[in-house]
Amino acid sequence: MNKINTGFDVVQNIISGKWKSIILYQLGYEQKRTKDLLQICEGVSHKVLNEQLKQLQQDGLIHRAVYADEVPIRVEYTISDYGRTFLPLLKEMCDAGDHHLERQGITAGNPKICEHSKSL
Repeated sequence: MNKINTGFDVVQNIISGKWKSIILYQLGYEQKRTKDLLQICEGVSHKVLNEQLKQLQQDGLIHRAVYADEVPIRVEYTISDYGRTFLPLLKEMCDAGDHHLERQGITAGNPKICEHSKSL
């Protein structure tokens, strides 16, 4: 078992993984269905997306609502109040990454991921 020594360790553990920060950031602005998240997270598999969503849910960062009375069954994800506390950090990550790309003369491959950052 890894010993957690700092707040950095905690945050890195919570949002580690290629997709968690993107998922959390996107849910900060509106609820999403699995298919929406698959489109945003270009290249993620269903399996990996579901694992990341499950981990975010277990950590209390997101909520999962299942509408079993609908056909087909609808599942929606929303950010929790606790998850919302991570949004300023995620916004700063988007801004810093975009700034770095600009300095390098590189265009973001999927600029839609950080588009909310510009409106805040």
